[in-house]
Amino acid sequence: MDADSSLVFHFFPEGGTIMTGINTSVAFRSSNKAGLPESITGYVKDNRDTVVARFTSNAYGMGKFEFEPSRFRKYTAVVSWHGKEIKYPLPAFNFSAAQLSAVKQPGGYKLRILLEDSIYRKDFETYVVGICRDSMVFASIGKGLYEVMADKQKLPEGITTFYLFDKNFKELSERSVYTRDNSIHIQAATDKTAYGKKDKVVLNLSFTDAMQLPVTALVSVAVTDERAMAQEMKPGLNNEAGNGELADELFLSRNESLSEEEADLIMLVKKSSYQLLSQHINPVITTGTDSLLYIKGVLHNEKNEPYANTALTLFSNSGDDILFTDTTNSMGRFRFPVDYYRDSAQFAIEARDIKGHRQLVRIETDALNYPVLHTPSSLKTYVLFSAAEIKKYFNAYRDDESLEDGKGMLPRVTVKTKKKVNYDESKRKSAFSNIITSEDMPDGVKVSNAVLKVAGMHVLNGVLVINGLTSMHAPDAGSEPILMVEGAQVSVAAEGGETSPVLSYLNTLNPKDIDFIEVLKGAEAANYGMHGGNGVILVNLLSKRRDLDDNNNNLTTFYTKGVSSPALFSDAGYQKKDGKAEAPAVADKRSTLFWNGNLLSDKAANTTLTFYTSDVPATYKATITGITAHGDIIYKTIHFQSK
Repeated sequence: MDADSSLVFHFFPEGGTIMTGINTSVAFRSSNKAGLPESITGYVKDNRDTVVARFTSNAYGMGKFEFEPSRFRKYTAVVSWHGKEIKYPLPAFNFSAAQLSAVKQPGGYKLRILLEDSIYRKDFETYVVGICRDSMVFASIGKGLYEVMADKQKLPEGITTFYLFDKNFKELSERSVYTRDNSIHIQAATDKTAYGKKDKVVLNLSFTDAMQLPVTALVSVAVTDERAMAQEMKPGLNNEAGNGELADELFLSRNESLSEEEADLIMLVKKSSYQLLSQHINPVITTGTDSLLYIKGVLHNEKNEPYANTALTLFSNSGDDILFTDTTNSMGRFRFPVDYYRDSAQFAIEARDIKGHRQLVRIETDALNYPVLHTPSSLKTYVLFSAAEIKKYFNAYRDDESLEDGKGMLPRVTVKTKKKVNYDESKRKSAFSNIITSEDMPDGVKVSNAVLKVAGMHVLNGVLVINGLTSMHAPDAGSEPILMVEGAQVSVAAEGGETSPVLSYLNTLNPKDIDFIEVLKGAEAANYGMHGGNGVILVNLLSKRRDLDDNNNNLTTFYTKGVSSPALFSDAGYQKKDGKAEAPAVADKRSTLFWNGNLLSDKAANTTLTFYTSDVPATYKATITGITAHGDIIYKTIHFQSK
C-alpha cells in the first residue's frame, strides 16, 4: 500500500545522508495530521524483498534503525499503523556526500567522518567545528576517512552542533549532541516539608557552578497547587522538538527523566541549523551610550535647516512627572534622557530662542529601535485538562456559601434624565448602569476615588464590594467585582499600599486615557457569569487621548512607545505577633501562593523567599526557571504539602 496522507512519516539519516557500504543510522518520527505522535512498528526491505532492519517507535512517535545499505539496491520502509501496511521509500543515495556521525563514549563523543566514493581521496581535507550557543567549543582537521574524539570535559552543558566543512568551507554534514553534565548546581529547599493553614514558608535558593562558586542568575519562581497545573509537554511533534536550538534546549532541560537514547533521538530529528547560522543579520547600530528610551531628534527652522542653540522643553500628560530641558547643538540635534515612561504616552516639545521667545519650528524625532523578540512555538503549546482534573480542582476551590444576589430586596427604581453626554454612548452596556466620565476625574483625582463615589460602592475589610456583604463571611479579594478594560477581563493584584486588587489596578490608569467607566450591579451583570454577582466595572478607553492644548502654546506634540508596568503578585502577608498569626477570619482559597518573573540572585548567588500557604490542603509545586550570567539554562522543581 502506498503512503497514507493521514500518517505523517519522516526519515532523518544521521549526518543528513545515508552512506552506502557501511553501517548507518536512520531516525524517524511519525504523527497524525493533527501533529500528535503516533506509535508504529515496521521493517525495511530492499528491492529483492529482503528484510534488512526492523523498527518500533516509542510513545512519542520517534525511533531509529540501523542497516548496511548497498549502493546497487533500493530500500523501502513498511509501516504498520492501525491495521494497515504503508510503504515509504527511503531517501535516495547521494554518491557525492559526506557524513559526520557521533558515537557516545565514556569520555565524550567519537566523531566519525565518512566520504562517498565519488569524492573519496586520502588527501581530501575536511574541518570539524563544534558550536554551543554563541561559542566555538571544538575544532579539528583531518584527511580522508578518520575519527576524532570530542572530550566531554570540554563540552558545555546543553546542545553542541558539530559541522563538517570541506577545504573551501562548504558545509558537508552536521550532527547535534546533548550533554547534561550538571555543571550548574541548583539548590532549592523549603524550611519544612509540611505546613499548616496560613503558615509561613521560607524557600532558599542558591546557584553554583561545578567548582561550587556562586553564579548570578535571573529566574522566575512560581508556587502553585499541582491540581491547577498542566502536565509537562511530551517530547516529539507535540512540542515541535527540533524547531529551534533554544526551544530544544529548554525542552530537554525541563525533562530530566528522558533517557540518553530519547534525548539523542531528539538531536537526530533536529532540522539543519547551519542555514540559519550562516545567514547575514544586519546589526542594529546605536549611537553612544543612550538609553533605549531616550527621546532624540533634530530641530528644523522654517527653511527646513537645522536650528542650533535653541532651548527645548519636554513635558507629558502621561501622569508621570516628566519635565526636561535641552539646547540644540550646532547640528540642531537634541536629546532628552527619559529612561522610563508609560506606553503610548503623549509628549510635547516647546522651542524658545535665547531670549525666551517661542519659535515656529519643525521637530523630527529619531525612531526607537526596539528589540524584536519571538517566543518559540513549542513554548506556546496549550495542554487541556481532563474532566477529572477540572472536577478535582473545583471541588477544592469552589465557594458554595454565597447567597443569591438580590434575594429579598425591593425592586430597583431608576430615575431617567435626558442630557448631553461627553462620552461614546454606543459602548454603554446597560441603560440602568452608573457612568463615570472625565468630568468626575479632574486633575489630581484618582480613578479609584471617582469609582467610590458611585452609590453602593463600599470598602469592607480592605476590599471593594458593591451593595455591602454578599455572604455570611467577611469579604475578601474574591468578593470584588469583575474588572474589564476594553472588553477584556484583567488579572489584578494589590500593590502600592492598597489591599484591594481592583482599586490598586484602577489607580494605575491615567484618567486622561479613559472615555468613561460603567458600573453594573445585580441583574445588569448576569451576563458575566456567577462571579458577575459581585458586580462588574467596565473601563472604556479613548481611541485617541485628549491632546495637550497646543492652540495657544505653539507646542509640537507626538506619541511614542514606552514601558508597560504590570501589577505585582499580591502577598497574603499573614504576619505573626507574639507567636500568634494575625490573619483575617476569611477563607483563603489561593491556588497560586507565589510568583515572581524577574528575580535576580545576589552576588553570593543565594536568594531567600517567603510567602504563606492558603486554607486549601494541597501538594504545591515550586518551579524555578531562568538563565545564569554564563548562559546556562536553569530548571528545578520541588514539592511541599499544606495540610
